[in-house]
Amino acid sequence: MISSDPLTDAELDRLNDFLMREEGLSDPMDSAMLDGYLTAVVSGPNLVMPSEWLRWVWDTENGQESPEFHSQQEAQEIIGLIMRLYQSVNATLNEEPQNYEPCIMEREHEGRVIPIIDEWCMGYYQGMALDLKAWSLLVMGQPQWFSTILLYGTDDGWEVLKKQPSDLDAHQAKADSLADAVRQIHAFWLAQRRQQIARGDVPGVNRRQEPVRSTAKPGRNEPCACGSGRKYKHCHGAN
Repeated sequence: MISSDPLTDAELDRLNDFLMREEGLSDPMDSAMLDGYLTAVVSGPNLVMPSEWLRWVWDTENGQESPEFHSQQEAQEIIGLIMRLYQSVNATLNEEPQNYEPCIMEREHEGRVIPIIDEWCMGYYQGMALDLKAWSLLVMGQPQWFSTILLYGTDDGWEVLKKQPSDLDAHQAKADSLADAVRQIHAFWLAQRRQQIARGDVPGVNRRQEPVRSTAKPGRNEPCACGSGRKYKHCHGAN
């Protein structure tokens, strides 16, 4: 049985190093995007099997590329870390939702610590895109729960951000709103699934399909959406 213990900082670093190593995958998720992605996967209207969602971890564009592990031991280690992260997010939202917090990176800008939420939001939206038709009911019914995710996690949202004036306080407020939005979204779909079970229905299983491609990583020479005025590659896109 896979543990639901949260990953340590060292384990997250190890996972991120593997996903981002230069000789590896062309377009993988980093650890922040993966956290957002898995949060959506465990929160959605239907069950998505690991055989379906895992392929997009390695290849965010096409879901086709697979990693080349150096050994069987490395394969077991990395996949084990991903599955533990999945189980940890799932257990927290189901059993202790008040303790849920998104795994968001931070960086310092002009003496101020700024949360980096674009990668996490892009990951969450990609998790939604696995079953976007089923998600659309809630997106239309409770748009305020998705406002920050769609703003920072989609192409259309980035176009809006580019036109907004720099406001780091507003950016921080949006970052602070993510955990509560996730809890409300998860609680809604959890209640829906419980009602299905109470009626004697079997909760849905999402069948293999191609996600709606409405996200893209920001161009590295484009202005950063946080409003700092710097290029993305020198701001939130910096390693």
